[in-house]
Amino acid sequence: MPNFEGILKGKQAAELMGDTAKLQKLRDAPETQRVFSMLSQTTGDLEAAAQRAAQGDAAQLTDAIRQLMQDPEGAKLIQKMKDSLK
Repeated sequence: MPNFEGILKGKQAAELMGDTAKLQKLRDAPETQRVFSMLSQTTGDLEAAAQRAAQGDAAQLTDAIRQLMQDPEGAKLIQKMKDSLK
């Protein structure tokens, strides 16, 4: 299970949060929109799942991300997102 707290407080996350242009580009990218769509389908309510994760209950969001990463399309989209951050 991913350590979301560690990811969010990591150096890369801090750098991304400080670069509004890069953050906006990532947010608006078609692959990001497709990932959100896929996660919404899995969770039923992505926003609620994200809120629960922020409050310490990341089980539903973690499961949805795990499913996304096992899906060939999802894994490809995530890789594209990672590559765009380099």
